[in-house]
Amino acid sequence: MRASKDPLMRESKRYKLSQKDAGFLLRAVQERASANKKPEIKWGNQAAHLPYDLIFKILLLLPAESLHRSSFVCKAWFNLINSPDFIEAHMGQSETVLIFLQSVPERRPKTFSIEAKLAPSKHDSIFLTNEAPKPYINFLEVEDGMGKVSESNISGCKDILATCNGLILAKCELNRGLLVMNPATRKLVGLPLGTIVPRDESYGFVFSHLTREYKVVHLFRDESGYIGCEILSLNRKSWWAVDGPSLGLLRRFIYKPVSAIGALHWLPAKHDCNYLVSMGIDDEKFQTKTLPVSSSISDRLVEVGGFLSFVTHVTRNRIEAWILKGLEGEDWVKQHIITTDDRIVDLIPLSTLRHGREMVFKGYRDSFYAYDFEAQAMRKVEMEKRPVQHNGSYLPHVNCLASWESLGGALW
Repeated sequence: MRASKDPLMRESKRYKLSQKDAGFLLRAVQERASANKKPEIKWGNQAAHLPYDLIFKILLLLPAESLHRSSFVCKAWFNLINSPDFIEAHMGQSETVLIFLQSVPERRPKTFSIEAKLAPSKHDSIFLTNEAPKPYINFLEVEDGMGKVSESNISGCKDILATCNGLILAKCELNRGLLVMNPATRKLVGLPLGTIVPRDESYGFVFSHLTREYKVVHLFRDESGYIGCEILSLNRKSWWAVDGPSLGLLRRFIYKPVSAIGALHWLPAKHDCNYLVSMGIDDEKFQTKTLPVSSSISDRLVEVGGFLSFVTHVTRNRIEAWILKGLEGEDWVKQHIITTDDRIVDLIPLSTLRHGREMVFKGYRDSFYAYDFEAQAMRKVEMEKRPVQHNGSYLPHVNCLASWESLGGALW
């Protein structure tokens, strides 16, 4: 998210401050984020008179990595930036991006090694300088029809399994163990492995607002076709078994589950399927829900503004997006109809962007398309730099300051 001058100027006028005065804090934070050493920043003559809520709103304009580094400028900033209210507000206005893994031919400077962080005794430093190239975490931002790939220096993930509230659930390359990480703050924790099976498996990652805890959901299929389910809480870091879905409902795990309306949802990977499978985040019970129309190979489930959307291809140039607002008797509602003169039957819906005003699709050979719901227009995304093709997933992600640890009585 870019720091915009417009919100800053509006707040300056509200408090009758000059643009120079109100811009002081923003410039200071940007200097702190980009400098190799800590700059001299004082809370004296220039900044002491700025009201707390103005400082709060100015800091909200900064990206998560800058905020994390700048939280160490002084105690006041640390307390503000790490407060539950600020973390929630920043997460709520941050733009959704697509996170993915990409192998690069050359090692990136100051590579942050997940393996070294989890097993420091085996490595001299978490910033490796002589290790062979590995997949790195990247982010794809789409805005105004332009796509930009932001590269990170984080390596060591074998696969990104799921995302939730700015955190990622991933498999580690070192021992194929599980980990949860915030890519913006570099905070991570290793998790114990659950049941190890040679066949299909699926992972979900959710947050329970009832118990204020993050959960990892693991579905796995054994040789007999039975689907087992186990759940891990990040608070307790232990697995427990629950009853899985009925036999035959899920035969293959091709599509990643989607979290919305208080449940995890799986779309069975079979043509002309007329149902989805859901597991309640709190009651941990499975149920099925009839789809509004039978699914086809390019159809997907997508979270839209907290609700569940079924995006289905009706004809070669027509897509419909249905919305479900609950699992307690609510019906599907046809929310959007996308029509073009071009063939769009092969476009795979990935996520909504711009707070639900736009939906992004993946096309052939890592091409991307964005549909603007307000303008009712589909256009191909022009990439600044095309990412190397890869076989992994593009998952919706928000770069923010969220943590699985308790901060001030709240869990973010």
